[in-house]
Amino acid sequence: MADRMGSMLLQFVINLILARLLTPGDFGAVGMLAIFIAVSNVLIDGGFASALIQKKNTTQQEWSTIFYWNLGISVLFYALLFFAAPHVAAYFRMPVLSGVLRGIGLTLILGAMSAIPLNRLRKQFEFKTIAIGNLSAYIIAGSVATAMAFTGFGVWSLVVMQVLQMLVTLLVFTLLTRWHPSLCFSTETLRSLFGYGGYLLGANILQEIAKNLQGIIIGRRFSASAMGYYTQAYKLDRITSYSLPQVIVQVMFPLYSSMQDDLPALRSMLLRNVRIIAFLVFPVMGMLILVAPSLIDFLYGEKWLPAVPYFRILCVAGMFACLQNINYYAVAARGKSRALFLWSIYKWSCLLVALLAGAQLGGMYGIMWAMVASEANIYLVNAALASHYTGLEVFRQILALLQVLLVVALSFGAGWLTLSFGGAVSGALVFVAAFLVLSRLMRLSALSDSLVFVRKLLKK
Repeated sequence: MADRMGSMLLQFVINLILARLLTPGDFGAVGMLAIFIAVSNVLIDGGFASALIQKKNTTQQEWSTIFYWNLGISVLFYALLFFAAPHVAAYFRMPVLSGVLRGIGLTLILGAMSAIPLNRLRKQFEFKTIAIGNLSAYIIAGSVATAMAFTGFGVWSLVVMQVLQMLVTLLVFTLLTRWHPSLCFSTETLRSLFGYGGYLLGANILQEIAKNLQGIIIGRRFSASAMGYYTQAYKLDRITSYSLPQVIVQVMFPLYSSMQDDLPALRSMLLRNVRIIAFLVFPVMGMLILVAPSLIDFLYGEKWLPAVPYFRILCVAGMFACLQNINYYAVAARGKSRALFLWSIYKWSCLLVALLAGAQLGGMYGIMWAMVASEANIYLVNAALASHYTGLEVFRQILALLQVLLVVALSFGAGWLTLSFGGAVSGALVFVAAFLVLSRLMRLSALSDSLVFVRKLLKK
């Protein structure tokens, strides 16, 4: 929690400062390149690190082998990006992107070197060490980027921030864990892990392509400023729809893996986590939709107000997105990576069709609503897979979610009525009060689950 919430707060503050110093076009330039870095990172890891977490017993030889594999592949992919950079810049009709891609591409090598120390810490539940590394990196990288933006470096402030963040993370993990690879490499290890990791690799590649595909479409068909508005709206949405659920998911994957043969316990924990995430995230998304114009004007300034409608639609999508990984990793913990890969083909094919149709029929708004439809589809597929491999019926999840959604809808109505004459702050306060009172009156199971979850965190 300290890691994710601290990182979220630092990202928010740093982004808030940079948004006032830089232009939407600067953010748009970096956003256009996100897909190349994201897919390359997945290809470098190859699903092997997740395979080592899922594997019950691991050896130094296995960790070392995957470390050298990641490093070698990262150098190869950086070379490919380096020589492809001018062609990418030409595609987007922005010459500056050539140097930007070559700069950001350095994160591939740094990320590959830190992947094994990070995943060893995850497998051992050493989240305190992970938090120290991540928070240190954000503080240092954000401070340098802010100074650069203030002195007029523009988009290069964002480039240096990403590279420096990965470098500091690598150094901290290396110093705190004192882990280093042995001089050994086993092709047998690669073959044995590929049975699980290979399918997970395919699923993750499709997932990263899909998550960033809209960036290519927006960057090509619309302006860099439009991409910047979308990028800023997406970042703000992800603070709640991704960061908070990731607190639970980050711990749950190794824990799910440890109880992969105890299906009743796995089902119980999965349903409880779905209720907790919905109870914590859904009302936040509803409140953000309610106060979006005032919030963005206050945080980023008037020049970012065109991002408001994008942000509101993304908040709707976030209600589905926040629940996807909790089901995804329950299936992964059962060792069913092949099923995840095969169904990923369907999920991301649907997204591609939806995005292309949305862009053609509705422009930017069409793309946004296509993302909502896709996120709903992805959640339902993941929930169905979790039902098949854990025995938790989909309707039990949906019933729990509908109860929370009903309370959110009623609270939204109360907040909306207050908003018209009392302002954004009054509307938000009425929304929160109504949500808590109605949750208590309706005796939501999600409320009691969330209270137990919070008490355990405070006790720790």
